[in-house]
Amino acid sequence: MLLALCILVLAIVLAISLSRNQHLKKKFIIWGTAMIVFIAPSLAWILGILFGMDEGDEFIGMTIMIYGFVFLEVVGFIILYFGLFKRENINRY
Repeated sequence: MLLALCILVLAIVLAISLSRNQHLKKKFIIWGTAMIVFIAPSLAWILGILFGMDEGDEFIGMTIMIYGFVFLEVVGFIILYFGLFKRENINRY
């Protein structure tokens, strides 16, 4: 669990540092990719393990892992979609 927590914290810190001073389109791409690749699996795993240990049933923990992972992946794909297909504001005078 410590490894997943370290990956989660490192991914968030890296995404923050990479997206600093970037346009909104690049921020969406960075955060969407970080969410899909690193944040969703590690956060779903941590929450599933903690909830399963609290309830004392491994099937509940696995259910939380699966639903949490799918939900976070969908959120990551939506963020990435907005980053890839967002139009830049070009003011032509």
